[in-house]
Amino acid sequence: MDIAGMNITYRHFSFGHFLDSMSELGVDRIELWAGEPHFYAYRGGLGQLRRIRQELRSRHMKVICYTPEQCVYPYNLASSDPDLRQKSVDYFMENLYAALELDCSMMLVTSGIGDFHVSQDESWKYSADSIGRLARAAEKEGATLALEPLTRFESNLMTDVKGIRKMMDEVRSPALRGMIDAVAMQLAGETPGDYFSTLPELCHFHLIDGDGTSDAHLALDDGRLDWREYLAELQSHGYQGACTLEIMGLHYYQHPHDVVKDSIRKIRELNILSS
Repeated sequence: MDIAGMNITYRHFSFGHFLDSMSELGVDRIELWAGEPHFYAYRGGLGQLRRIRQELRSRHMKVICYTPEQCVYPYNLASSDPDLRQKSVDYFMENLYAALELDCSMMLVTSGIGDFHVSQDESWKYSADSIGRLARAAEKEGATLALEPLTRFESNLMTDVKGIRKMMDEVRSPALRGMIDAVAMQLAGETPGDYFSTLPELCHFHLIDGDGTSDAHLALDDGRLDWREYLAELQSHGYQGACTLEIMGLHYYQHPHDVVKDSIRKIRELNILSS
């Protein structure tokens, strides 16, 4: 397993500041949050992508997962509005090609949120159709879609490992694979073992702490989750992907380097990750 840093924690600093912080912390695996002000698919274009790629190469860093902003921006793969749904698919397509331009073959995607004036079944069909279209594009490019469940505070569709399994069974694409978010997993009453017993393989893991009652993504040991046991379970099942520190919150955004440094120190004390 590798540990990966994520620039979402540094969203109020420059992207270069984030990369310098990762270099200082000895982290060379990056999960790129594709959101302003660091990178947005419809601003900067190919020139900005090439500049980012050069910055990464000069520091010998690799993007292991590309995560378009999809909870705040006005895109929704499950929208009942066909124009918005098409706009959302187009947005993810643009991001898929941006990921490939950065030599990253994995993009994170979620189910979206079902509109409350239509049935959940109808919203699910919209989401499955959208994800299926993205998966077919990913197949052609040799890429992977990391399917992440949201929490019940963020979506009314896919919020647990059974939802991932259902979506994978309906889409039926080798490009679509499941992943774990520690907070979503805990709120659903699940463990890593539930994921390994339900899915053929896991492609990614978001490692954070949580308060056990909300969707807060906390620094390690700032909450109540047994994140050390989660890592031990991943190791026991032979997981060889990356573990991204997806730490979010205004109090973290002010001093991200110190926050991430402390969480990395606690992980490395366990001596189970490769970096």
